[in-house]
Amino acid sequence: MPIDTGQQWVLAGRESELGAAGAALRQGGGVLLTGGSGVGRTRLLAAVLEEAAAAGRTVVTVGGVGGRRGSGGVRAFGSVAECLRWLRQSGGGQRVVLGCDDAHLLDEADAHRVYRTAAAGQLAVAATVRQDARHPVGVDRLWVEQLVERVEVAPFDRTATAAVLRARLGGRLDAGSLERLWSATQGNALVLRELVEHALDVGSLRREREVWSWSGLAGDPPRRLADVLLLWLRDLSAREEELVGMLAVAEPLEADAVARRGLASAAEALSRRGVVRVEQTGRRVRLRLALPLAGRTVVSRMPALTARRLRLQAAEAIEDGERTGPDEVLRTVTLRVAAGLVPERRLLLEAARTAVRRQEFARAEQLCRLVTDEDREGGEERGAGRTAAGGDGEVALLLGQVLAGQGRHEEAEEVFASVRGRPGGAAGRAEAVAARVANIAFGLGRVETAAAVLEEERDRLGAAGAGSLLTARAVLAVLADRLPEAVAAGEAVMGLGGPSPASAGGGAGRVPAGRDRAVVAGEAVMGLGRPSPASAGGSGGAAPAGRGEGAAGRPSGGTEAGGGAGVAGLLPVVAFARAELGDPGGASALLASWARQAEAWPEEALLDFRSVAAHCALVQGDLRAAGTAVARLVRGAAGAGRLGQLRAWVYQARLLRRRGRPEDAAALLWQAGAVRAGYDWLTSPSWVLALLAGALAEAGRHGEALRTLAEARSAQRAGVRRPVLDDAIGFERAVVLAHAGDRSGAAAQALEVADRAEAGGRLPAAIAALHLAARATDAAPSAARVQRLALRCRAEEARLQAEQVRALARGDAEALVAVAGRFRSLAALPAAAEAAEQAGRVHRAAGRRRKGRLASAAAQELCARFGGALPPWAEPGERGTDATAALTTREREVAALAAGGLSNREIADRLVVSVRTVENHLHRVYHKLGVVQRAALSELLVTRPVPEGGDAEAVGAGRTAQAGRAARPRPRPAGGEERGRCAMCAQPLGSAG
Repeated sequence: MPIDTGQQWVLAGRESELGAAGAALRQGGGVLLTGGSGVGRTRLLAAVLEEAAAAGRTVVTVGGVGGRRGSGGVRAFGSVAECLRWLRQSGGGQRVVLGCDDAHLLDEADAHRVYRTAAAGQLAVAATVRQDARHPVGVDRLWVEQLVERVEVAPFDRTATAAVLRARLGGRLDAGSLERLWSATQGNALVLRELVEHALDVGSLRREREVWSWSGLAGDPPRRLADVLLLWLRDLSAREEELVGMLAVAEPLEADAVARRGLASAAEALSRRGVVRVEQTGRRVRLRLALPLAGRTVVSRMPALTARRLRLQAAEAIEDGERTGPDEVLRTVTLRVAAGLVPERRLLLEAARTAVRRQEFARAEQLCRLVTDEDREGGEERGAGRTAAGGDGEVALLLGQVLAGQGRHEEAEEVFASVRGRPGGAAGRAEAVAARVANIAFGLGRVETAAAVLEEERDRLGAAGAGSLLTARAVLAVLADRLPEAVAAGEAVMGLGGPSPASAGGGAGRVPAGRDRAVVAGEAVMGLGRPSPASAGGSGGAAPAGRGEGAAGRPSGGTEAGGGAGVAGLLPVVAFARAELGDPGGASALLASWARQAEAWPEEALLDFRSVAAHCALVQGDLRAAGTAVARLVRGAAGAGRLGQLRAWVYQARLLRRRGRPEDAAALLWQAGAVRAGYDWLTSPSWVLALLAGALAEAGRHGEALRTLAEARSAQRAGVRRPVLDDAIGFERAVVLAHAGDRSGAAAQALEVADRAEAGGRLPAAIAALHLAARATDAAPSAARVQRLALRCRAEEARLQAEQVRALARGDAEALVAVAGRFRSLAALPAAAEAAEQAGRVHRAAGRRRKGRLASAAAQELCARFGGALPPWAEPGERGTDATAALTTREREVAALAAGGLSNREIADRLVVSVRTVENHLHRVYHKLGVVQRAALSELLVTRPVPEGGDAEAVGAGRTAQAGRAARPRPRPAGGEERGRCAMCAQPLGSAG
């Protein structure tokens, strides 16, 4: 049950602001709380005054703010004049605190009186002002003359929102629900409070087994929440109301389109007030309402004719703009449909296709139904093309994809089956088969059935649809961890000899002597000559004779199996498989040979291309190249819908973690966890949660990491078995355990992952797991094995990891120095710092103290460069044994779940054990830790200090786990200034990437 039904729970995320305000008053000064509307300034001021009264200060207030009823030491006055009169009669003094809410509303005379009294030392002022309001001169003089300390009260970030919600609910919220609540409220304390209370009342925010979950706001905002949001929009001019209305029905709008409507000055005014948010992407400047729920409220209160007029005006504004692509068609069609106009069938279909690509499935279904309704009403006869879905084969295919994207997989299977055998060309039938196979495999979880359907349809369709079906076959091979088969599927089309099963990623393919593998691949796919400089990413150059370009810019000629259409889907899958099998460099070269043509591919194929390019760079380990690939993916994500945004966040987070910035990575992964993008062959919800758990563990938030990991494993059991991602989840579990102090459990988990990855030929994954096990415990048992695997692997990072393991096993400090230098050359600074510290440890153990000090100093310099710290197992010196080190892996998981507020039954359900087993584990945990209740577990599970600038994990009702601060890293050089040379490789420290 919720533990705090009052309104104090919103203070759970304000510990730093409360501390700063209290310190200012204790030092004899005052405090000025400044912030926007609804951020909680008044409630925070009341808490500050209560603390002052409890400390023995005399508190007087104006403006209706004060302590709780019945609290002593607080006197409320109706005006400043009355308050100051009492102050003169009582004698005043620095023990008096004047609390004033909304001090920006004071007239100039009253503000000046308050300033003069504070300047005379007769009182300390604790006040709030609205950030966007004009302040009286007297109020401004208070902070200009340092009579008050200004404390900004910003909206809650995601971490603070999680703390606030835990205080209200008495338990944790799942990652997706947390992101949905934060996105809906943007961290505004007042809106968050109203939305949470409404969700609890209607039951949309409910506890499911061990965690709380919110399904979203169904329908219009409730009356009380709507009234709060409309207060935020009060006192608007006519033009400002017009702009707010247009944004409510059609956000985002281009700034140029708004200006063409004569609303530029209104946009500027609303931006200053914080009502409108400006987003700039490249050369595009777009406007949105700062609070997403405000738009829904405005539309719900808007007269029907007004809404119709504004929608049509917005549609015209979009059409008048410079951009007229698929996104603009989708938006204008949607606006006209909402206004009661039904566009022509062609536009409806085009918009429906775009909505499917953007994973906006509810909108796509509406458009598909409109097409079928129009067909029925118009009496159009489409012969054999008409299906049970009520439209032609294309509409049925779109509808099936919509149903699958909404999780209605059985309905989708019926629709896909109805398209079988319908006319529409071999390519259209092959696309329908591929969509059906994906729905069976990913949606229904019947991978073998999907493979059987694929083989049956392949024989029936013949060579005409081979391209699409080969892509589906390759994806199924990846799904089933048969990566050599995925490469073989590409070989059938491209003539490319990938890593054979025997070599498991290290063998050479059937490439003629003296020929580059990627160039041969490009030639064989196109059935033409060597790629021209233009097609290979160069500048200029004429195409070879006999080669033409299709309308879309793809290579023309050849069957679909050999043309650009087939390659667009197949190439990323083949490259992914090659990278996982140990040849990320070759996979990247293969992608690079098609980079120019890929720019003209369909958006979903281009998204796969860019995502796999980023993946290959990360597997290779060159973080500079990975940064370039990820940046390219992020730039193109805006045009690829929810799936594009999901992939962009995931790959950004992976790169950030490798660069030593786990807190930033966790923020992105929280957002990724809330994206509902249908099924995806490259990601899964459980893997995203596991990545979040790993990032939290690296940030020192171990209890939260363990609970998030449990959530990931639950989602993993509910989903389709995917060995590649399952092992990635297992690896993150090992990371979490290692950072939380259970190093033997982490090593055991990592070795299990290594065994499965090696059996599947996934050499980089196997080496990474052995590398983690060796670093966390003892390197000697893995040295020979990792060397054997490295001989067959071409990934630079994997080879470096193998060298590090061998150097640790031999106690070779000079080899570790070399490894650190090579990691640094790849811009992998956290890995370089760890290897440097290991070298220092070996030097010191051998009595070479000076070299040990130099190596450790180099490690600390590298840590300062990326702004982080060494992992706990690599910290210098003998690290004290933490309180939970004696716990087993299972005991640690049970303790983390119990600390999160779960009952024994809920823990048993989560871990698939009996309640009696949970009770036994808890009994041993209590005995080992010396505690007698669950409330003491949370603080003990946080074993590593939180990095400077990070937030401690929230536990209990408005409290935070007590965690120390890590030593502040050395400041980074500004503007690339060099700070000497690295003791490891003699390179200038300012040159690190």
